[in-house]
Amino acid sequence: MSQVKILAVFGDGASAARAASSVQTQDLGDVLAYSPTPDRSLLQTLQHDVSPIRLFTLIGAVLGCFLGVALPVYTMLDWPLITGGKPTISIPPLVVIGFTVAMLLGTLGGVTGFLLLARLPAMSRPALYDTRFSEDRFGVLVTYDSGQAECPCLPPAGWR
Repeated sequence: MSQVKILAVFGDGASAARAASSVQTQDLGDVLAYSPTPDRSLLQTLQHDVSPIRLFTLIGAVLGCFLGVALPVYTMLDWPLITGGKPTISIPPLVVIGFTVAMLLGTLGGVTGFLLLARLPAMSRPALYDTRFSEDRFGVLVTYDSGQAECPCLPPAGWR
């Protein structure tokens, strides 16, 4: 079975949200929305899960904290510098270094997660993408199997 894609262009987010909601309630197919700005009604209609980018950030931060503490501890134990009877492994500098490296690797992990999940850099534009979605228009892309009955959401003849 092949898939049929229908793209509708709307002037405001509320109209796009109503169209996406009607497609979802009638179970006509998969819905993908294009938006130039975040629109609350459209986001509530599509009910997206929480972004997994925060997991990339957490993994990077935990790894950074571990490395930020482990490397100085290894250095302090391998080349001990005993001054004034103080302990070889001192906690205050480890906190500063651990925090700094955690922030660095957490940020890099978040950026890496964003690039991977957004599939960037995009070398080509999707076939059904209208440049107006980057300016002032909202779009709803409906994808359904051609084996289904005629989709009642088909536009009238001559409609763009």
